[in-house]
Formats: sequence, structure tokens, C-alpha cells
Amino acid sequence: MKLLYPRFAQMRNRLKNRDRRMYGKTLIMGFFGILFWAAIFIVFYRVLAYFKGIEIVGAFLAAKLLSMAILSFFSILIFSNIITALSVFFMSEELQLVTPTPYDADELYLSKLAETIINSSWMVALFSLPVFLSYGIIFRQDAAYYCMVLLTLIPLFIIAGALGTAVALGLVKSFPARRLKDIFFLLALFLFVGLYSMFRFMKPERLVDPDIFITVIDYLSVLKAPASPFLPSQWVTDVLSAFLFQKQGEGPGFSFACLWSTALAFIVMLGWCFRRIFFDAWSKAQEAKSIRVKRWSFFNRVLDAVLSPLAPPLRALVDKDIRSFLRDTAQWSQLFILLAIIVIYLYNFSVLPLDKSPIPTRQLQNILSFLNLGLAGFVITAVAVRFAFPAISLEGESFWIIKSSPLGLRGLIRCKFWTNCLLLAVLAEVLIICSNWLLGVDRVMMLLSAGTVLLMTCGITSLGIGIGAAFPRFRYENIAQIPTGFGGLLYMMLAMLFCVLIVMVEALPLQMYLTAVAAGHPLRPGQWGIIAGSIFFVCALSAAACIVPMKIGLYRLSRIESF
Repeated sequence: MKLLYPRFAQMRNRLKNRDRRMYGKTLIMGFFGILFWAAIFIVFYRVLAYFKGIEIVGAFLAAKLLSMAILSFFSILIFSNIITALSVFFMSEELQLVTPTPYDADELYLSKLAETIINSSWMVALFSLPVFLSYGIIFRQDAAYYCMVLLTLIPLFIIAGALGTAVALGLVKSFPARRLKDIFFLLALFLFVGLYSMFRFMKPERLVDPDIFITVIDYLSVLKAPASPFLPSQWVTDVLSAFLFQKQGEGPGFSFACLWSTALAFIVMLGWCFRRIFFDAWSKAQEAKSIRVKRWSFFNRVLDAVLSPLAPPLRALVDKDIRSFLRDTAQWSQLFILLAIIVIYLYNFSVLPLDKSPIPTRQLQNILSFLNLGLAGFVITAVAVRFAFPAISLEGESFWIIKSSPLGLRGLIRCKFWTNCLLLAVLAEVLIICSNWLLGVDRVMMLLSAGTVLLMTCGITSLGIGIGAAFPRFRYENIAQIPTGFGGLLYMMLAMLFCVLIVMVEALPLQMYLTAVAAGHPLRPGQWGIIAGSIFFVCALSAAACIVPMKIGLYRLSRIESF
């Protein structure tokens, strides 16, 4: 297909013209990808090995796990294909050149469908391989099983791609494409938050309590899940189960035929729909999004009063950032994720069974409070990678205007740092103070945790702004694309290493303090010296994390000459 040739040529040129830095980035990202892939394999391998050792119900549990995994993959694929089809079929820049020409509708349809399926399925395919590999090793399968995995996944990807593209075609025919992308983003966000919250509030940790399930019959009744014979994911499960669990009498050939016939039929039917509605839908997608300018007098007055102490250039930049944040659905909707994080994070501490622990309650409270520092640091890092790290890149092509303004690059980076640092510090202090209050820790641990997490937040924010400035991405289609490159990966590694170092340095002083409190003895002068040295090291490390990344980011940003 000729329309796919530019994609392959682009990939070939990137591979051919890579310099040493690109090879280094590829090796680092490949290393962590393999590490994550291996973690998935180890988890499934251990679970399946445990299931196989259970008589009578072991194969049943493994089959249920396989069915749930494939159904999850299929659900993710459908939703991913809808989002991808909206971009590939209706918002791709090359369509501006193709559609005015006497193009071949079939060639355009097949090339765009292939691009949609590949873009939506490659990650699912990559991270589903350890699942199928662990099944093959545990149940001693030969090459025929792995060939069948490939032959069943291909039609499953085609079916999901055809369904997602059909939904996208039908919706764009009736609604603006850009508005639909925002709607689906919000739906995915609410669905994820809702499902995760529901799962957490069901207290899944009760499943390991033997008092909950008295009999095996009750346990198996919970595991029973509906398996519709009309779902493509169930057809894949039936075919692979025939190899894994020797279920040859259940007709794997029929399920295999259903997979491929349905995939081919969907391609033909979707092509018929494409030729009839694509051009009208694409024309509708090119309509500009209507903008309604609303004057919120109260909001404007409050914002002006809050920003009035700032210098005029700085005030203009902060005002612009706040209004852009409220207008961009992809940014302000992430506040729902923050709310869910806070609620579930605090809920986890409220249900801790401290009374059942063999460790004295007072000592356990202080230990959990200290471990809570590292956990809070990881949460702040995860939030900062979506807000602080993209802060410079969000300026987009208007970066040159700010660079030539009286504010300058130094003022830009400082403004981004303080804006994000204040917001993240509030979130960090709420998490650490409320969780410690639920644990019932003493005043010393409360002050130590609050002060440490404040230093950690400053360092995490500076790392995000500095590395984000060193690896900016001013051209993007979605804000979620900004942290997905080498810079985002480097930031996550350095921020987590920073949090781990602080927790490790404070571990020894905390252990000495807890031992002295438990024994009722005062701290010796040498122990006070160790505590003072630890505090000095933590402050010095935080200061370095605040200064060095910002200077590196400013230097790299000043040397940018083009996008």
C-alpha cells in the first residue's frame, strides 16, 4: 500500500541516521521495557505454578485467569482503537493532501485501518506475550501452541480495530471529531477512577482471610464469571485452552474459524461503510470548534486580586497558565485522578489492621509513618510527571514569544517551578499529615514527616521542570505524549532515586530515636551527631536537586534554535 510507504521510510531514516545519544536513549528505554516485561512474566509464572499444584481446581483457576486476561486485552483494544481511529482517520495532517486528489478509497481505507490497528495493538501485543509465554512454559507446550497464539491474536486485533473504527466513523458522522476526543478522554478517566475506587472499597484483601470463605463451593461460586460464546475473546480462550488443558472435545476448530471469518467479514463490511460516509465525516471533522467566550466577573476579580503582588510579566504568564489549564480538558480533568488518589490513599491507612500486628502499636505506627514518606514521594512523582514535567513544553510554538519577552527564560523556569511547587506541596502535606493523623503518630514523627516531604516536593518539582526544559517537546497532539519520551523516563528514575536516598539516609536516625523511646533512655551525643549529619545531608541533597536540574534545563533551553 503506497500510503503506508512514508511511515516505513520515516522509520528507516530514523534508524539509519541515529547518533550515539539516540542509541543510548533506546538502550535505556529498552532495558526498562524488558525489566517490566520480565516482572509480568514472573508474576504470571508464579501464579500459574501455584495453580498447577492445586489438585482438582488448579486447571479451572488457570483457565479462568486466561479468560479474564484475554477479555481485558480485548476491552482495552476496542477503546484504544476508537481513540486512535479518531486521530488517524480524521485528524491526520496528510489527509489534507490526500483527500483533494482522486484517491483510491479502498487503498486509503486499508492503509488507515492497518495504521490504526498497529498503533493501537503493538503495546497490548508486547505486554501480553509474557502472559502467553508463562502459560506455555508451565503447561509444557511446544511450537504449535506459540504459532496458535499468533494466529489467534491477529484476528482478535483486526476485530477490535474494525469495531473501534466503525464506532469512530459513526460518531464523527454525527458529532465534531475534536469534541468526541475530549468526551472519550473524560469517559476513560471516569471509568478508570470509578472501577479502581470500586475495587479498592470492596476490600480485596479479605479474600486471603480463611474465615471469609468457609467452603470450597463458596469460593468457586465467586470465581464463576459469564463467558459469552459470542465474544471474540472467548473464541481465543477456547482455542488456546484446547492446547493448554487438553480440551480437544470442545471444538477449537470452530472457534478458530469464527475468529478469522469474523475478522475478514468485518474488514469487508467496514470498507463498505467507509466508502459511503468517510468523506462527509471527514469534512465535518474539519469544522472549527466553536468557542464561547464567557466573562466570569467574580473569577476574574479573584484572580486579579491574587496575582496583583506579582510583577506584570510574571502576572501575565501565571494568568495565562491558569486560564489555559481551565480551558484544556486533558489537563483539568486530571484533577479527578488527584482526588481519587487522595481518597484511596487515605482510605488505605484507615483500614490498616494495626491491632492484629505482633509489633507494639506505638512502634508500628512510627515505622509506617516513616515508610509513608517514600510512598508519598512516589505519589508526588507520579503527579508531577503529568503537571511539572510538561510545564515548559506546554508553551508550544509560543515559546519564542516568551523567550524574547522581558520575562526571559530564567523567569519562565522560576515561574513554572513556584507555580507547580506550591500546588504539589499542598497535595504532599495533605497526604502526609492526614495519613499520619489516621495512624496516630506522635508529634516528633509528624513534624519530621511534614518537613521531609516538603523538601522532597521541592526537589521533585525542580527535577520535573529542569529535565522537562532539557528535553522539551513543543509539538504534540496530546499532552499525554509529552512525558512518554526519554526525558520522562529519565525524570521518573531520578525522582524515585532522590526519594529512596532521602528515606535511606533518615532510616538510621529514626531507628535510633525509636530504640531510645522504647527503652526510655535519652539519645547519646554521638547519636545526636549522626542525626545532625543526616539532616544536613538531606538538606544538601534537596538543595542540589533544586538547583542543578534548573541550571541544566536553562542551559539546554537557551541553546534551542528550532523545533
